[in-house]
Amino acid sequence: MALLQQTSQATGSQETITVALIAVAIGVAAGLLFSVFPTLDIAASRLFHGQDGFALNAGFWRVLRIIFLRGYTVWYVVIVVAGIAAARLDKPVLGLDWLRWLYLGLCSLIGPLLLTNIILKEHWGRWRPREIIELGGTENFTSVFNPTGTCLDNCSFASGEVSSMVMIFAALAFVSVRWRPMFWLMTVVMGLLSAVLRVGQGGHFLSDTIFAGVFMVLVAAGLYWAVYLSPYALAGETKRREMEAKLLATHDGFWEKVCRRGLDWLDGIAPRR
Repeated sequence: MALLQQTSQATGSQETITVALIAVAIGVAAGLLFSVFPTLDIAASRLFHGQDGFALNAGFWRVLRIIFLRGYTVWYVVIVVAGIAAARLDKPVLGLDWLRWLYLGLCSLIGPLLLTNIILKEHWGRWRPREIIELGGTENFTSVFNPTGTCLDNCSFASGEVSSMVMIFAALAFVSVRWRPMFWLMTVVMGLLSAVLRVGQGGHFLSDTIFAGVFMVLVAAGLYWAVYLSPYALAGETKRREMEAKLLATHDGFWEKVCRRGLDWLDGIAPRR
């Protein structure tokens, strides 16, 4: 029996918009909360901090984090192998066709990898909770909306592990019809568990985890629209080729005009003989 069930119906545009609006609402509410009470992040981290450091850095919680990290790796391997197999065999693998596997791969690449780890964590100079003065470290605390901290790489905002966890289940919810309610439930439950784990280990502030989840749901919704609901995606193969031809003609015409005007400008300076 296939792990995932695929039907001819996809997540509708209204459902996609609803999910995106819920994510935006959560993001706005969190933004207002942490703008008014920026030290709420410190207070949340203090709940897990004691004389011996952060409480979830040992025992069961440490093992759980290792399991999660290994699980992310396994999931990315599954996406690649199953996607290639579905494309080569021209039939669903684990209930999903090659386009759905491609969508899952794009979600992981653009969400956790590009947005969270390459863009945000490398350029938003926020120190992690375990590194700030208030929690036993040596660095200054900066609020979630202040990117001018002195951390240079692999910084606190946003949580990469929460991003990966939320993206896995949110993306699966978009492409699976039969199991969609379960995957949305898993998005919330596993996202919260991952967030508690990272806050309790001093790896991230509460706001880092909340916005990681919000961003990933929005990325998953946006990509789903692009792959399945955009005018290009909804067009048939013939229409799609016509659209591509029009885009190509527009592209060529634009650059032809640019080159012609460039030559005219050069002729005005140094006329050709």
